Amino acid sequence: MSSLLINDGVMLASSPVVRIKRSQIQCEPIGRIIEKGNKLLKAKGLMCEGDKLELAPRVQVKFLCFSSGDIIWLSNGAIGANKCPKVNVSEPTCNPSNVKVCLLRKGGGLGLEPEPTIIYPYTSSLIKTRPDIAWLPVNGATSYKVRVDGYKFGWERIVNQTHLTYPEQEQELSRNEAFKITVIAYRLDATPTSDTFAVSLFPQSEIQKVFSTIEQIKSLGLPEDEAAMDIDAVYHSRGFLEESIQLLSQVATGTGKTTNPTIYRVLGDRYFQAGLVDQASIQYIRAFELAKNSNNLVELQKSQAGLETIEFYKGLPTKINGAQ
Repeated sequence: MSSLLINDGVMLASSPVVRIKRSQIQCEPIGRIIEKGNKLLKAKGLMCEGDKLELAPRVQVKFLCFSSGDIIWLSNGAIGANKCPKVNVSEPTCNPSNVKVCLLRKGGGLGLEPEPTIIYPYTSSLIKTRPDIAWLPVNGATSYKVRVDGYKFGWERIVNQTHLTYPEQEQELSRNEAFKITVIAYRLDATPTSDTFAVSLFPQSEIQKVFSTIEQIKSLGLPEDEAAMDIDAVYHSRGFLEESIQLLSQVATGTGKTTNPTIYRVLGDRYFQAGLVDQASIQYIRAFELAKNSNNLVELQKSQAGLETIEFYKGLPTKINGAQ
């Protein structure tokens, strides 16, 4: 357990004074100090479970808790699970002993399924009121019908491709209501097949809270990959999967093109959560290569575990062939 002393705007510690990067600590960080008291000290330091804060009287620390995605205030004492629970990295995952938690396969995009599979939106809880819609191709399909139905409205379009931008002339999705997205595939001399996906929008108050937290993270001036991991924690705590994938992809493929294996491994995790196993595999392989080159044993193990999960997952039955 390390001890951090914050007194009159100065932070002292027995281990690195300000542990900004995840590579500077030996634990899974549970959060980051945002600022101290009313003096607005941008502390930036990562904290581990059990780290002890020793503060001057009536002084508190503003702290981003990764597991909840919330900003909280901490006082004297050790940072325990009652204040910020540690992210459970050993939670049940898709493997031979936990098949029941495996996602329904979304396929590999070969177009061999007799029915379409909606792959976007990634999750059923959305931020965007006009989400794009995408699906895997059906072998022999001549066209597709996309239909969106709500309680008070509905619309449909016939398209030849496997992606549709939400039409500007159609009513946007509204909050406090569920919607149904349906994609129907038409083939010559065959019965049409379809896939349906129910979605709803996050409350506006929750979205504003998340964006406010992200702005505070950005104000710290952290390295790009560290800021991305913090923001991903906030997104992930709320289930904002689309935003996580977009953010991590930008860091992985942007101008800087990070060599941090953690970015690619977490991006692989997010793709897997979206049911896109081929994209997840690509990211795990890249993370494995980077971890091996940098002798990062922690990420080497995690990316290898991701690849093993993918291998097992691809052998699972699909929703079409239940006897597989």
